[in-house]
Amino acid sequence: MTALALSPGFAAHAAGAGYQNQDAKQTLAEGLEEYYARNLGRVARPETLAPGSAELFRCHDLCHVIFGLDTTLPDEGMADIRTLLSCDVGWRRYAEYLTRDPEAKAIFNELGFLNALGVTLGVLPRAVLALIEAFRMKKRWPWNPPAEFETRTLAELREEFGIRLI
Repeated sequence: MTALALSPGFAAHAAGAGYQNQDAKQTLAEGLEEYYARNLGRVARPETLAPGSAELFRCHDLCHVIFGLDTTLPDEGMADIRTLLSCDVGWRRYAEYLTRDPEAKAIFNELGFLNALGVTLGVLPRAVLALIEAFRMKKRWPWNPPAEFETRTLAELREEFGIRLI
């Protein structure tokens, strides 16, 4: 299994997860566990991937949770946009991850350029909101958050960083 199995329409099942509520009382670790449980067979757990890919996809999956995103193609696009605009990873480093990691390259090859372009164009209105939210944030979300964040609630972390779900 690759890090993400692309299947159209899958996320109808994933919609409405607890971590997708702005004031979720789940901890970051609980939200991540829910994300994996709701996407069983679609999202590979990092421990099943090669070490370099594991770090990339764990950090990416944490972005899905903290920004309240599911695994539809539009939300996958938004996860990348919110990562670039609202995280401390930086554009160059994130682009290096996506272009060098074999798992990431496999996903983009499966998706194809035209589908990727279509998804990108489809999320443009939400991308504008993501840009506005990035400026409103109190500080950038850490790409690889410290372990102690795992025991803090999503509501608390979102408040501290000024993260609003869109």
